[in-house]
Amino acid sequence: MRSSFLAETLWSSSLQQADLPRVRDFLENNGFQSIDVALTPPQKVHATRVRWSTYYDATGHCISQNYSTPIPVGSMFLKLTFNYDSVDARDAGRIQNVLVANALRMMFGVPIARELVLVRHAELDCHGKSIIFDISDVGFASAFDVQNLNTYDSPPIEEAKLRPMPLEASTLLDSAFAQRYPYERFILMWLAFEAVIHTHSGGGSNGKKRHRYFYKELGSQVASEEVKRIFKIRNDTFKEGRLNDVNFDQMCWSLYAALQLAMMEDCPQRTAYLAGYEDYIKTQANVVANHF
Repeated sequence: MRSSFLAETLWSSSLQQADLPRVRDFLENNGFQSIDVALTPPQKVHATRVRWSTYYDATGHCISQNYSTPIPVGSMFLKLTFNYDSVDARDAGRIQNVLVANALRMMFGVPIARELVLVRHAELDCHGKSIIFDISDVGFASAFDVQNLNTYDSPPIEEAKLRPMPLEASTLLDSAFAQRYPYERFILMWLAFEAVIHTHSGGGSNGKKRHRYFYKELGSQVASEEVKRIFKIRNDTFKEGRLNDVNFDQMCWSLYAALQLAMMEDCPQRTAYLAGYEDYIKTQANVVANHF
């Protein structure tokens, strides 16, 4: 008998016990497999949930730390349990966990899975014994939380010239950097990128403006091709819903660099940023080539 790897997500919910069969039927009728659905109260009288806080110490070091907050007595949670045959499959299924919750929200109403409260990973060994590995709210530091500050002296960073930032782009970026998951961050960052590109001079679509700016104005075929690659990922994400085969952390980092360039006027700092971006793109291409 093989081990079974479980992922449980607990959501605050207004679902009633009598309606559980309808939820199970809905999931089965729509092809959602290997999912157990239940309603559960807190396991303890004085139950707590785990929150995450990201902050910086006096040296600028990023610290992501969890802490406990009380769960109100009488709370009920929708528990979705997903069964996988390997740890890798469970890790890759994180997107599926959110997808199922949102499918329920679309049909039954948002309060059926209002807020993700707890995530639990467990393993059933070959003897049927349960081993709990983790009980936690999802939280971690992103690449943007742990990046080094740009305090370059050659050329001086403080002398960089920025284009006026559109209000829409500012709002979208603020939301993007607050996201937990990189694919959510990527979508918002792309919309901000489009808002910035739209303000560039010259007629035509945003696609033509992107090409004109990165290929002609910056004179970088490398950066232009990378932006085209990101655009293709954007199409796959928005139109096809393909998420699992993309490293969205890497995509967000590359898009961040493209955004920096798109927001800068012609100045020595932009030239330096472009050189760094081209080096990054070439390095990533070599990593992929060596991997295969």
